[in-house]
Amino acid sequence: MSSLESLYASLATSAEDAHSGQVLVTVAGQLAEAVPTVTPEVNNEALREMFAADEQLEVLTVVRDGQPMGLVNRNVFMEQYARPFGRDLFGREGCLAFAYKQPLVVEETTPIETIVREAVAPNSRVMKDGFVVTRGGQYLGLGSGRALIKAMSDIEQEKTRQLLASIEYASAIQRSGLRASDETIKANLPQAFLSWQPRDVVGGDCYFFRRVEGGIFGAIIDCTGHGVPGAFMTLITLAYMEQSVKTGDAAPDTGALLSGLNAYIKRVLGQYKSATPKPPSALSEKSDDGLDAVFFVLPEQSTTLRYAAARLAIMVIDEAQEEVLSLEGDKMGVGYSDTPDDFAFAEHVVDLGGSRMLAVTTDGIIDQIGGPKRIAFGRKRLQQQLVTTRAWSEVQAGDALLGVFRDWQDRQSRRDDVCLFIHRVGA
Repeated sequence: MSSLESLYASLATSAEDAHSGQVLVTVAGQLAEAVPTVTPEVNNEALREMFAADEQLEVLTVVRDGQPMGLVNRNVFMEQYARPFGRDLFGREGCLAFAYKQPLVVEETTPIETIVREAVAPNSRVMKDGFVVTRGGQYLGLGSGRALIKAMSDIEQEKTRQLLASIEYASAIQRSGLRASDETIKANLPQAFLSWQPRDVVGGDCYFFRRVEGGIFGAIIDCTGHGVPGAFMTLITLAYMEQSVKTGDAAPDTGALLSGLNAYIKRVLGQYKSATPKPPSALSEKSDDGLDAVFFVLPEQSTTLRYAAARLAIMVIDEAQEEVLSLEGDKMGVGYSDTPDDFAFAEHVVDLGGSRMLAVTTDGIIDQIGGPKRIAFGRKRLQQQLVTTRAWSEVQAGDALLGVFRDWQDRQSRRDDVCLFIHRVGA
């Protein structure tokens, strides 16, 4: 059985399971109807009488010794036979005179998709006359264009149903990878605000939080893409994080951890720099995926923050000032083909000196098109909103920011996933 036949067999089986015994039509034999046949010797006057006796008869198949020889379309036949002197000239001639002698003939096991490709070809008459179905080369029946359209529509609906079901299941898997982080935040950072909003059912943003010695390790991560491709990248990333940072461990060096993730992704995806000898499994010609991220350690009884960043930043908001301090890191993505395999991301140590609100977001908010001029939300507008709510609780500030963001987006389509984390330190 070919791969295409296997696909349609699986679709038919799943459709039967899902719809209480209703089998999905996937091959030509399922559309073959026992349309009346005539031999080539039947004359045109007899053919006219057959059409006149049955107004529902649209097509007749001309068959000799089980071999299909042509199709006679009712409308075409009646139009030509009704012309002046048509009955006198052709009445006693054999019915092949008005038959289409090159109809589409397919075996009963032919996939519906193959027939559709023939049906939409230039000068095809499949949609008007139908197609002949054979079994071992012998005439079996006639499939109509109308039935073909319905069958293909049912197949596409079933494909969509299976795809959506798979994506929903993938969403459950992705959310399960975030559950331990949710529990960590709930138990250790009860006042913090965290919002994770995939653009689609699944997304390319993720987060990771664990309690470590002396504080909480956190990570906000923006992987390449969104939807299913982005979700696969988050699973790869979270697998590394799970192995590298465990509850109760010593607080990691954030720069070394980010460097390790870079090497891991490049190894898993085979994305090596051109100057580096590629192993046989390298896929750099086909793949160039990675992520932007911020890794940080929030101390329990200190205002000293340790962090490492790859093209994302931590925004620091002081209640006494109307400016936002942006703590940035390296301008290098993680895992991409052009990122050196041994690139060393730097860890930074900053004494915040008192109560400060920290905010980290992926670029889904910043890049969103909206507003009256249909422009990007932008970093400046984001920071202004955070300054406006700097004295509010983390939850109030987060809800207010997302409210402004939704108003800005209005009816514009969402461009990317959104992940937003807000937490106050030193309070």
